[in-house]
Amino acid sequence: MNRLSSLLTGGFLLSLTFVSCQQPAKMMDPETRAAKADSVARSRMQMVADSMMNECSSNQAMMVQMKADSLYNAAIAAMPNP
Repeated sequence: MNRLSSLLTGGFLLSLTFVSCQQPAKMMDPETRAAKADSVARSRMQMVADSMMNECSSNQAMMVQMKADSLYNAAIAAMPNP
């Protein structure tokens, strides 16, 4: 049963590939191509900007925590022992 379903799935995919290869390629006009390229570039630039902002925020939080720990340890060390 499992082998039969694999063969049927493979046959379906093969026939789908054959049918899609028979259709002519759709050409895009230069304006559409430029608009699509701009859209892709804009989304990738936004993704990189978001990634860098997250990394910057993470680094800043780490630095603030280190400074707070340092100030806390200095305050504890300055306290007189009872």
